[in-house]
Amino acid sequence: MSDKFNKSDDIFSSDEEMTEIENLYQSLRKDDDEPSGSEDAGAQANGASGSPKDAAPEQKPKYARSAAPEQENGAGSKYARIAEPSPMPQEEKAQEDGSPKKKRGAGVIISRIVLAVSVIVFAVSAGVLLKNYVELRKNSLEAQSLALLVTQPEQDTDAVGADGILEKYREAYNKNNDLVGWIKVPNTKIDHPVVQASDNDFYLRRNFSKQYERRGSIFMDYECDPKNYCTNTILYGHNYLDSTMFSDLEKYKDLEFYKSAPVIEFNSIYRNQKWKVFGVYLSNADEKDDNGYALYYIYPFMSGKNFDDYIKTVRERSIINMPVDVNSTDKILTLSTCTRDMDIKGHGQTNARCVISARLVREGEREDVNVAAATYNENPRYPQIWYTAHNKTNPYVDASRWYPEGIG
Repeated sequence: MSDKFNKSDDIFSSDEEMTEIENLYQSLRKDDDEPSGSEDAGAQANGASGSPKDAAPEQKPKYARSAAPEQENGAGSKYARIAEPSPMPQEEKAQEDGSPKKKRGAGVIISRIVLAVSVIVFAVSAGVLLKNYVELRKNSLEAQSLALLVTQPEQDTDAVGADGILEKYREAYNKNNDLVGWIKVPNTKIDHPVVQASDNDFYLRRNFSKQYERRGSIFMDYECDPKNYCTNTILYGHNYLDSTMFSDLEKYKDLEFYKSAPVIEFNSIYRNQKWKVFGVYLSNADEKDDNGYALYYIYPFMSGKNFDDYIKTVRERSIINMPVDVNSTDKILTLSTCTRDMDIKGHGQTNARCVISARLVREGEREDVNVAAATYNENPRYPQIWYTAHNKTNPYVDASRWYPEGIG
């Protein structure tokens, strides 16, 4: 480092003072660099050259005395040593010397990577939300436009054409001959056409116009008879937790909601009909999730004692005790959708269902239900995976299992 000072007009007033400071500085540096033994020798040399009287009078410096204590032997300077500049940061020093600038640390790189990933995640999330909103809006508009197809004056609701089809469904039927009925649930957004194909896959991801639609359609099991009904008629619909398709069916797990909607409307294209809800329960689709058993509630052809045993099974499993009687001569309606109630954290989504059971209002029977008599079931039967997910003991491990006739 250079020992030369730069003159500052704010401090120094003349070249003579500057020279004096430089001389003092060089003297102090010399004293500081020499070992203590040399300092003693220098002092003896000065004493040998003559007496103090012969020596020139000491010229006092014009600058402030050091705040630091003097050395005990008096050999050290009594004045402040001119401080050396503080060492400059490594990056600045390297830059001043012309050497390459030090590379940024790993922490800076990691923070930039985290920021970039955060931006990407935000952009993807925003895109997904936007896509879901567009799909939801599209689905809602489609449902509204389809509902307008069957809006008829009250006096025309029972009008039937020569082919036996209700005229209020004529326009919708002409658009898609797979139309077999219409379902509407009070206090929900369930107001949809029901279609049927030659298998249960076609309408999983197709809308009423047979175009790709992630939410699919409400469709009837391909084995069911849409005109005369089987003992058990099954309808399927997706649950996207957003009030589209069959998402609102899970509301039936709430007692107060059930009381507000104990009767649903499911019309075939041949007749207008109402159905009384008598059960809401959870079921597994994979046998591994219930100790090797899965309730086969989608069987259409049960009868006699087998039918009665099935109704007992539904009541045992129902989350709510519903005051609706059912006998083996009744036609029943089963509505099936997905549920997340049995998901186990860290294991992904369980292949599980929320199921609603209803029976056809009998000819001449009143449509109303004494909902005041409805109560929560204190111990409904669930699949094993539900007890696992909720850290509970399954009291039904050894209970009997229902199977369709001729199976099990």
